[in-house]
Amino acid sequence: MKLITLEEHWESDRVNQAAKPYMSAPSYPHQNPDDHSIAEFAAKSQRDNTELISAGQQRLDFMDANNIQMQIMGYGDNTPKNLDPKVGIELCQMANDDLADAISQHPDRFGGWATLPVGDPEAAAAELERAVTQLGLSGAMIHGYYDHRFFDDPFYEPILAAAEKLDVPLYFHPAFIPAEISEYYYEGQGWSELTAFTFAGAGWGWHEDLGVQMIRLILAGTFDRHPNLKIITGHWGELVPAFLERMDQTLGLTVNLQRSISQTYRENFYITPSGMFFPAQLQLIYTEVGADHLMYSLDYPYNHPADAAKFLTDSILTPDEQAKVAYQNAEKLLHLRK
Repeated sequence: MKLITLEEHWESDRVNQAAKPYMSAPSYPHQNPDDHSIAEFAAKSQRDNTELISAGQQRLDFMDANNIQMQIMGYGDNTPKNLDPKVGIELCQMANDDLADAISQHPDRFGGWATLPVGDPEAAAAELERAVTQLGLSGAMIHGYYDHRFFDDPFYEPILAAAEKLDVPLYFHPAFIPAEISEYYYEGQGWSELTAFTFAGAGWGWHEDLGVQMIRLILAGTFDRHPNLKIITGHWGELVPAFLERMDQTLGLTVNLQRSISQTYRENFYITPSGMFFPAQLQLIYTEVGADHLMYSLDYPYNHPADAAKFLTDSILTPDEQAKVAYQNAEKLLHLRK
């Protein structure tokens, strides 16, 4: 079975070098001088970035070994998206140009998500249009938010309107949460600072943070104003699907929306696993949104699952549903059919 995977990461070495003076240096927020757990873990887990900045044979070999027909690549953790627009606009344009060039070397194997300078929404909307109509990218990947503004803020309206007009999805990806939230919720006396750091990040916090942002989009009436706006989230929906009925039961009584929270979610949101191949999660999401709103992702090169197709072929899905999740839904949503 062929696969199209949608949350795969790539970076431009040229853009990374140009952005370096404006990027915050990695910080390991040790408060206990005797606790070096974060820095020690980071040192042990340092990885070669060759896979991340390459769209060549190494990546293609991995894809071939896992029946992946196409990767849709978005900028990795070093994204220039959240930089001051004074430098971010040009760097995002460079990133999209470099991504389009990488795709052009193997157009039948790679697609891409645009990087947008979200600190200037008008410029971001214009760049999304250029990236889609001139560079052939499939939409945009959004990491977190800018200057503590969630995406339900009217500030971002030009980006949402542009995505709906162009009929391309926005893929929202988690980002590290503000330090004051991390300190309040995720630090504890009974665990190491590495545990707190992970609890606030990939272990829970950044998923909850992005899930909150998705709920805020619904509550703010975003999808009443933009009924055809399409949102993709990874990691099985960033915790949101498990509470759809509860939100209808409670929050649904407090807002005046044209559709219920759960109906809006089921019609406007699409979900991928991000390489979290857990049968119980698949069963929950399948029950909540159905096979038509599920697609596939591995989170490459941060994740290298073996035999990526096996999770689908061994799953509760019928063969027809497996094909939808594996590639057909992506072809339709991203206009990949020739």
